[in-house]
Amino acid sequence: MKLIDLHADTITALYYDPHAYSPEQEFILNAPVGNLAKNELHIDLERLQQADSLAQFFVLWLNLKACDKYQVDPWWHFVKLYNLLIQQIELNSERIELVRDYANLQRVSQSGKLAAFVCVEEGGFIRNLEQLEQAYQLGVRYITLVWNYESHIGVPSCIDQTRGLKPFGYQMVERMQQLGMLVDVSHLADQGVRDVLKIAKLPIIASHSNARALCGHTRNLPDELIRGIADNGGVIGVNCVPYFLDSEDKTIRLSKMVAHIKHIYQIAGEDILAIGNDFDGFSSRSVDDEIKSIADLPKLVATLQNAGFSERVIEKIFHGNVLRVLKNAVF
Repeated sequence: MKLIDLHADTITALYYDPHAYSPEQEFILNAPVGNLAKNELHIDLERLQQADSLAQFFVLWLNLKACDKYQVDPWWHFVKLYNLLIQQIELNSERIELVRDYANLQRVSQSGKLAAFVCVEEGGFIRNLEQLEQAYQLGVRYITLVWNYESHIGVPSCIDQTRGLKPFGYQMVERMQQLGMLVDVSHLADQGVRDVLKIAKLPIIASHSNARALCGHTRNLPDELIRGIADNGGVIGVNCVPYFLDSEDKTIRLSKMVAHIKHIYQIAGEDILAIGNDFDGFSSRSVDDEIKSIADLPKLVATLQNAGFSERVIEKIFHGNVLRVLKNAVF
C-alpha cells in the first residue's frame, strides 16, 4: 500500500544529536549529526522504502523560545534546517527528490524515487508576507501556524482554547491559500481552527492530530472541528504518538490508532482521513511499541482490514485523500 506521511520531524532530529535530543539541549550545533540515508531515528530512506512510501512531508521544527534564549533569528534557524534537508536530498538524489506540487510528485514517483515535501512547524518564523512568499519560493508547501507558544499569528491549544488567530494570522492564512501553500492547524487552539475554517477557500490540513473524544489531550480535535475540516475538504493526519492515542497508555498500539481512525471515519466520512505519524517528533519509546518506525506502517494496513475497512478506503487513508488535497490546494 503506497504511503504518504504528512508529518515527520526527522530533519530537525538530525540537526540535533539523536542520542541527546531534548528541548533543553544547546540547540545550535556546528554540524549536523546523522544522515537521512540511514540512522537510528524513526525514519530513514531505507525504512521509507520498506514502508512503500510515495511521499514524505519533512517538517522543519522551530522553537521560538530557544531562538529567543540564544538570540537566534527564527528565519535564520529555518534556513539552517532547510539547507540540511536540501543537502541530504542532494546526497541521495538517486533515491529522493524535492517536489512542490502534485504534478512533480507524479513525475518523481514514475521515476521510482521518493517525493519529499518541505514544511515548517511553527509559523512564528514568518514576520511579514514577503518572508512568506520567500518561503514559498524555496518550496515550503505547508506551515503549522503555531507550535506550543503564543505568537503574533495565534494561540496554541496548550495555552487557551478560546483564543484564536491574531490579525497577522488572518493575513497569513489568506496569503498562504492564494500562493498554494497548505494551512496546517495542528497545535492551534480550537477557536483558531474555527477562525481558519471561516476564511479558508481551499482545503486545510491538521497534519498530526487525533480525536479528543477518545483521548482528552488538548492537541486532539473535538468532533465539531473534525466535521468542520471534513466540510472544508481538508484532511487530518492521524498520528501514533502514545499520549495522543491514550492518556493512560505509554505504548504505541495499532488498535488505539485504528480506534481514532474509526471514530473520525464514523463522524466525518472517509475523505478526511490521512496519516501524519509525527515520527521523530516525540521521544517516548517502549519495547512493546507495535509501531517502532515508519517501516512498520504496513502492519496498520492489516489491522485496518481486520477492523472492516475496505481496500478502497484504506487507499484513501494511506495516500488518496492527500493526493486530492494536493491537486486542489497546492500549486
